[in-house]
Amino acid sequence: MTKILFFFLLFPFFIFSAQSNDFPLKNEDFSKIISNADLGFDGKIGEGSIDVKFVNISRDAIKPEKYFVKGIYTLNGKKLTCSGKLTFNYVFNVKDRPNEMLVFGDIELKGTQPDVDDGFMKGKFRIQTMKNSNDRGNHSNTTFKGIWTNLESGKESEVWFSNFSHNDISKVIFK
Repeated sequence: MTKILFFFLLFPFFIFSAQSNDFPLKNEDFSKIISNADLGFDGKIGEGSIDVKFVNISRDAIKPEKYFVKGIYTLNGKKLTCSGKLTFNYVFNVKDRPNEMLVFGDIELKGTQPDVDDGFMKGKFRIQTMKNSNDRGNHSNTTFKGIWTNLESGKESEVWFSNFSHNDISKVIFK
């Protein structure tokens, strides 16, 4: 009897913990934009440069606004691996461009090479793309921005990478 009572007491916890956020485009697939047609993303980390390419992208079956990524990044000439997740949170219309939208979310990445560049990145991403899913892909501007924390030294560095050249990254709005 106590096992049954225990199950009913925990049942609401299981229901609520499995719920998704309110992202309205959960049924849309953003994998093509995240992979950037296998070209990757270029950017800066601290004073150096970084190139990031996501090679494995999968959606969470229970929370479809979450994507799990594995990738390769080049930092100061070294090829390293990373893994993490992207969570899509918001979508807005683009002013004066009725066919485009802005999509915002959170990114968490961690380096997977102990003693080389063991650390993690927490930040935001922004995608400006077409509303019609058939027109997306190569017509999307994607930018990631955050803080990389080295686990050994504790040093934090600003990091950003995108699939287009920024004139001034400080003017890019993230939500």
